[in-house]
Amino acid sequence: MNMDRGESVIAMLRITRELTPSQRLVVMQYAAEVQDPGGTVRRKGQDLAADIGMAPQMYSRVRLELVRAGWLREDENARIGNVRYYRLTAKADGPVSNVVPLQPA
Repeated sequence: MNMDRGESVIAMLRITRELTPSQRLVVMQYAAEVQDPGGTVRRKGQDLAADIGMAPQMYSRVRLELVRAGWLREDENARIGNVRYYRLTAKADGPVSNVVPLQPA
């Protein structure tokens, strides 16, 4: 999911309600960042942490928690040396709905 409208932000807040505030912040950030076609955010964690005012060590810990919980996944093909890049998993898109919205006639 790439957030571009208020509706997407509200949907992401609903989906992440079970997470801690720090975890929600990181998930929201990954959803709002520029992503490559595969959904990977190609920015270093240190830079991402600085953007939201979080210590890099804490950011790394929270990101690891999100990986273990299935919210983020490392893109192993994008890895450069020790630099790892991550993307949101399908879990961040929320439950799939089979309801088709009605359209006016």
